[in-house]
Amino acid sequence: MTSRDFCYWLQGVFEVANPATLDAKQVDLIKRHLSLVFIHEIDPLAPPHQQAALNAAHAAPEPEKPAVTVTMKPIGGGGPMFRC
Repeated sequence: MTSRDFCYWLQGVFEVANPATLDAKQVDLIKRHLSLVFIHEIDPLAPPHQQAALNAAHAAPEPEKPAVTVTMKPIGGGGPMFRC
């Protein structure tokens, strides 16, 4: 879903569901989702300091994968058993 699609979806929720009130938790959730949507929109006309921040959000390092331990021990038939 693109940011534009998300905004149209959110607009549709308000137009169709027509919620009378929103509690603080719902407002906070909407604000956080909108922040996520718009941080991923990189405007090529943005000033260099903002451009760097947007690029950094996209270049987050991948989380480290845990090491896999392999244990070999013979089983009934004498063949090795691999356990991860």
